Amino acid sequence: MRWVNYGWFVMIALLISPPVVFAIHDEDQGPEKFGRYEFKEQDIKAATDACEAGGKPGPEFVPTVRDNEPNLALLKDATAEASSQIAGWCPRRHCTEYLNDGFYNNCRSWIIGAVPGWAQVDIGDVANVNRIIFGSDHSQGFLDRMAVDFDILVATTKADPDSGANTWEKVYTHKGDAVSETTEFTFDDVEARWVRIHIRTNAGTRIDELEIYGGRDPMAVEPKEKLTTTWAEIKIE
Repeated sequence: MRWVNYGWFVMIALLISPPVVFAIHDEDQGPEKFGRYEFKEQDIKAATDACEAGGKPGPEFVPTVRDNEPNLALLKDATAEASSQIAGWCPRRHCTEYLNDGFYNNCRSWIIGAVPGWAQVDIGDVANVNRIIFGSDHSQGFLDRMAVDFDILVATTKADPDSGANTWEKVYTHKGDAVSETTEFTFDDVEARWVRIHIRTNAGTRIDELEIYGGRDPMAVEPKEKLTTTWAEIKIE
């Protein structure tokens, strides 16, 4: 009888769990270009030389292309911003620009200072987006500083510092399970230039890399419909 009850418990837990998936890949260097998309240079020697790993795994490549889709966060002109970063470590570790520098693991991570706060990537242009991937430490050398309570927000016209501004659209909310491993979060297709993780609790939360995806050619977005009037439709009284 206990086994039956446990089975039902597992089934219910699976049904109510958020749609997250651990995102595994081989840590090899990806292509520098993918169709129209050109990516940041990934100089692993320079990253390793600058890294203070503390005896844990050093930098590992983040994919420029995953599942035959370009990583928009690694586009050549994509930039990272944050509301704050932990003091006293950058550039050895935990810099804002390490959010999308193309390398996983603790010494190439960002850590937030005060909460609530946020980290975001500006893709550089509007694109279709439907999933992001991030974790606390890809190597799992450190099992602390995990995100537990956050929203995923997108914007097309303005990256307002206030995450509550009406220029932001909330596409995902996460509360509960701590995000330790590199994990995928999916949502409906949406247009976005800025993708933000707004962190509500847990000061010192670490993100070692933010990946952004939206399809094989996500910047081929259809223009929004515009109200147009032809001369034939204009009536002069």
